[in-house]
Amino acid sequence: MLRLIDRTPGDPRLGLAIDEALFEAGRLGGEAAIRFWVNDRAVVIGRSQSAADEVDLDAADELKVPVLRRISGGGAVVHYPGNLNVSVILRATDGLGSVGEVFRAFGEAVASALASRGPVRVEDNALVLDGAKIAGAAQARRGDTILYHTTLLLEPDEIPMNRWLRALRSGYAPHGVASRPRRTTTLSEHAGNAVDVEPIIDAISVAVGQCLGEAIRDAKVGGAVLDRARELRDAKYGEDAWNLAR
Repeated sequence: MLRLIDRTPGDPRLGLAIDEALFEAGRLGGEAAIRFWVNDRAVVIGRSQSAADEVDLDAADELKVPVLRRISGGGAVVHYPGNLNVSVILRATDGLGSVGEVFRAFGEAVASALASRGPVRVEDNALVLDGAKIAGAAQARRGDTILYHTTLLLEPDEIPMNRWLRALRSGYAPHGVASRPRRTTTLSEHAGNAVDVEPIIDAISVAVGQCLGEAIRDAKVGGAVLDRARELRDAKYGEDAWNLAR
């Protein structure tokens, strides 16, 4: 299983495109992968959501924050450099095939990796620490290939999430798939100090590898996958026709 790490905050369009390119490669027989990555600020909505229902588009435009649609389901999330995104691409196997099984297995793996930081619990597609959400997850599935990704809140953002997300405001009434708002916290706020991300990456790597029975080796995103990701960035994630439809 490949481990792909890029902690430098990057273009969120390319960040989402790399996930999709890896997912496509997995469908064509590519090796399973776990990816750790960080985006510059963006608001990211689920595949079946309405951008206008979920995001204050005027606020996003004012501060030049892109509103992007991912290929997986679920609700809206804010990406910013204080997050750590974790993606897993694999083929479905016995005992790890259904949506619920995947959320439970990888949620428990990440929770176990964070156990030293407090009583992290898995609740559906979320990770909860002392009653507050620290991560939400989503999936995309094509045939027997699965993309699971989660956004782990490490450090607080200087801009509150309700600046962007309508689900955190009164009167929220979406026409498409609804987000499920709840109180959030970050690992650094819970601990009262800054978070060292390297041990977290290593612990999650070990836990996911054990969950899947896979040995993990470090690699880089490059070659055909990176070329395809750049195509997707320009032709899909850089276009309002994909991001702002519905």
